[in-house]
Amino acid sequence: MNTYKKCVLLFVSIIAKLCVLAQSPPPYTMGFIPASIGETDISFPLYEKWHLSGQADLQIVTQGAYTNKNPFAYVQRTVFRPWIVYSGFKNMKLWLGYAHNKKYEIKEAGNYETLEQRLIIMGTYSQVMPKGSLFEQVRFETKFFDDKNGVHQTVPRLRARFGVNHFLGQRSTTPIFQAPNISYYAELMLKFASKDYAKENFDIFRMSVYYSAGVTKNLHFLAGIIAQMQLRTNGTQFDVYYGPIASLRYSIKPKERETFDNVDGGAD
Repeated sequence: MNTYKKCVLLFVSIIAKLCVLAQSPPPYTMGFIPASIGETDISFPLYEKWHLSGQADLQIVTQGAYTNKNPFAYVQRTVFRPWIVYSGFKNMKLWLGYAHNKKYEIKEAGNYETLEQRLIIMGTYSQVMPKGSLFEQVRFETKFFDDKNGVHQTVPRLRARFGVNHFLGQRSTTPIFQAPNISYYAELMLKFASKDYAKENFDIFRMSVYYSAGVTKNLHFLAGIIAQMQLRTNGTQFDVYYGPIASLRYSIKPKERETFDNVDGGAD
């Protein structure tokens, strides 16, 4: 529990610092953009003797704009993300993935059209609690894309996530949903781009709260909300994205409980 308290205090201090920066006098400004994230995943065994499995994610992100408060007004991007997962360690999973991000132009929000590709390495460590679990996740990814001037960019990014899952009790002998959970996490992302593209290392701070449960032991769903603060590459504009998130995951191998620790619920 001491580790939990330290992590909470750390993330609270980060939020406080970001709020102070965002509310500082110019050059810092802030804009609010509604968004939504929808995702469908399928997970499957690859070679159980080696503790290898796979997962494929399909994601669509929509958003409004500074003056348009409809989170479904524009399609921001579509994503295809395959994974190879190693689960041979106790309480730990290692992920190797690739993401194909097709981003679309949204003039009202200053978004330009581009194809972004990512190579991803991720590790998640979980601690089982009496009525839930804690998890820490570190993700290193490298983004490859052309910027709005047509210049190719290679941007490494480091992401750290801390989350909590509360396992909910069920009194009914025939519940509608199985193994329900209430979960929340906080995530910090740092980018390491060339100074010509972005001078600041801070990229995104994200928080999410969601409910998840199983329809069957093979099919699980998630429904919740996200809020994130992102610093644009000009180093002066903070964009705050907020809105609903939903995910559906089908597992070839039945699972008693799914907590969606690796869900990529972002609107960057």
